[in-house]
Amino acid sequence: GAAPRPAPAAGSGPAAGGAPAAAAASDEPSLSLQQFGFRPSIFTRKGGRLVLNGRRLLFQPELAAASRLDACECAARALRLALALDEAEPLSSPRLVAFLDAASSLKAVRLDGLDEEQKLAFFLNVYHTMIQHAYSLLGPPSSLLKAISFFNTIAYQVGGDVFTLAELEHNVLRAPSCRPKSFFSKWVLPKSSYSFALTTADYRLNFALSCGSASGLATVPVYQPTLLGAQLDAVASAFLARTVAVSCRSGGGGGGGDAAVALTLPKLFQWYARDFGSGKHAMEGAAVAMEFLRGPERELLRSRLAQEQKPDLEIRYAPFSFACSRLIELEVGRESSGRRISGGGPGG
Repeated sequence: GAAPRPAPAAGSGPAAGGAPAAAAASDEPSLSLQQFGFRPSIFTRKGGRLVLNGRRLLFQPELAAASRLDACECAARALRLALALDEAEPLSSPRLVAFLDAASSLKAVRLDGLDEEQKLAFFLNVYHTMIQHAYSLLGPPSSLLKAISFFNTIAYQVGGDVFTLAELEHNVLRAPSCRPKSFFSKWVLPKSSYSFALTTADYRLNFALSCGSASGLATVPVYQPTLLGAQLDAVASAFLARTVAVSCRSGGGGGGGDAAVALTLPKLFQWYARDFGSGKHAMEGAAVAMEFLRGPERELLRSRLAQEQKPDLEIRYAPFSFACSRLIELEVGRESSGRRISGGGPGG
């Protein structure tokens, strides 16, 4: 990971509680690692974590006040503010200062009273806040090797503990789910454990987690526990509409005829196959995708999956792109279906 440059002198900017010097808009510095990178030795392990939400130190009165705040509301506010930032937000921007303070407040929230839905909404919002925060400072990683370093270095302090993006994804959010079926995963994925990790698997998490990759969605909602089912369904539908392709290989059309059908699924259906069933049959992933598709593609896929003999269906997996971009807020209203689909695929 990139090492932070020396911190600015006391009183020289918002990180020290002071106001930045007046400057013309065109000359004013924007958010940078020099001002807001924070990597104390107590958070360093195996190459080090780069803890980003350290703008404000919280002393006992502030810790006590922050611990009384609603954790889910704190995370939702931090993500809204992160998504509202411009790509080169000036240091004097009130929006930037408000975001950095909101991110700092996550250090003291209490997580011990959250149920599973509240934890899922909370940690999804924290994950996407960390992504947006890191992209504002460093830009997105541009290759697999850079992504490995990036996700195992970028960190937040939350609820009195510290985790990297990789730890949050694989040891908190995906703790009850399968590990990825990848050659590198056993060496590059962290093995940390957290008392607040989720305990109930939900395969929709695969569609909800976004690093802004061109292989998925760069739009994310601000998750709310009371709307969580509807939001996860809406994101799953949008993700699969963008990433799944169903077509007849030769002749035929619609849902009829004997033409073979080609189905292209995103790579995550191969990596996390056991999230969608036993992990032994690609048809399990195809059945999950069908549930969220609409129109002729759904009917064509349904006709093949309903065949009693071996379905005339060729399943391929699209390559994953490490070309990533900043996240954009996705508005998801109450009109979504809100159906709850949990654990291990449609039959789980």
